[in-house]
Amino acid sequence: MIDIEALNKAIALTQSGHFKEAEKIYSDLLKNEPENATLLSFVGLFYVNIRDFEQASKYLKKACEISETLGTVSALGFCEFEKQEYAKAVPILEHALALGDSADVYDKLILSLFHIKNYLKAIELSEKMYKLYPQNPNSILNMVKSYTQCGKLFEAEKICVEYLKEHYETPALWFHLGFLKELIYSNDKQACECYKIALDLGRKEAYYNIAVSYQKQGDYKQAEENYNKMLEEFPNDTDTLMSLGMCQLKQKKFEEGYKNFFVRETPINKRTNNPWKIGQKFDNSVVVLCDQGFGDHIQFIRYLPFLKEKTEKIFVATHRSLVELFKKNYPEIEFISHEEIDPNMQSVRITDLAYALNMDFEHIPFAEGYLNADSAEITSPKLKVGLCWEAGCAGIRTLINRTVNIKLLEPLLNLENAQIYSFQVDDTLGGNEKYSQMINLAKDFK
Repeated sequence: MIDIEALNKAIALTQSGHFKEAEKIYSDLLKNEPENATLLSFVGLFYVNIRDFEQASKYLKKACEISETLGTVSALGFCEFEKQEYAKAVPILEHALALGDSADVYDKLILSLFHIKNYLKAIELSEKMYKLYPQNPNSILNMVKSYTQCGKLFEAEKICVEYLKEHYETPALWFHLGFLKELIYSNDKQACECYKIALDLGRKEAYYNIAVSYQKQGDYKQAEENYNKMLEEFPNDTDTLMSLGMCQLKQKKFEEGYKNFFVRETPINKRTNNPWKIGQKFDNSVVVLCDQGFGDHIQFIRYLPFLKEKTEKIFVATHRSLVELFKKNYPEIEFISHEEIDPNMQSVRITDLAYALNMDFEHIPFAEGYLNADSAEITSPKLKVGLCWEAGCAGIRTLINRTVNIKLLEPLLNLENAQIYSFQVDDTLGGNEKYSQMINLAKDFK
């Protein structure tokens, strides 16, 4: 039998913030009853409360192996969600729903499905959640988000509008309706009005989207004001600082813009322990991290000769498919894969080179060009043109704003003095099949 008095004391200590004392009691209780599923569940929830999700998962898994309950399985699923192990969270949360209905479990399951991009399943579950919990604001919001991510934008808009007729004071839906006005109609003024209503109803995150709307309309002063208001509410938010930096760079505010853009976090940051810091001198050996897309690598590679003046040895970590082109043009520099990065070597991101070298907008080098290919490979009676018409990126807003309907490019495809090549890998618009006059190179891209 669990010592109820000791258990209640541990719970009280946890609630009052005395975590070490509570942990000691739980440890002593487990020594006496290591296989008690209820106790293991309480210990798991203790670690959830102090946000140690690794430890929480360990005890909750053991509790589930002995005796499954809706609460224990749900808590385990929530742990995997908080650890950002969304693919692991999905089957656990689905199993929890088999044990009983819970709005919180539906919500976390649908959010997990968003993260793994299983939007059709998300629609199915969000519709079911709405039938079970029609008064829960997350029910309708999850349904709207699911339809949006599947590209069913008009359906999502209709659901938003109908729900807001009866529930005007739902800030999350006004927020999302603004997003839909952007995506469907490219109407940034209407979108901005929706975001302002969401803000008035208490949705402080709306400052960010209001700033984006003003920026897209070219009103950089209002955009900066709203990015700064966002930072007042959420100090040091990396995405906001980065977006503010981009907004300033668009205005050619080099120092301010780069200082904010510099704080961005990218996956490649995790591969290095010694990043270049603002104002720091370069070491004798430097690894340049190509942290953005191919276009950025190709644009910023122009700064390598100027970095060469500051250091003795340069390594450039880039995509293998670009190595041959770069090596021909910079034979004195060593190009490596991302897996070959020395984490202890001083690193600088390629898109920060202009800033690190203090070469502002008045000093962009090599306007006449800086990359050469073998003439034998490019000699042709026709102009060679490669097309890519769909953006590949994480956010649906960016994807839509960077995608062109291939039909608009038809006049280019039939020019007699040009040979068109397709670079389009994820071809959801079907351009590769529709236009046989293009030579499809994308099928062979790795």
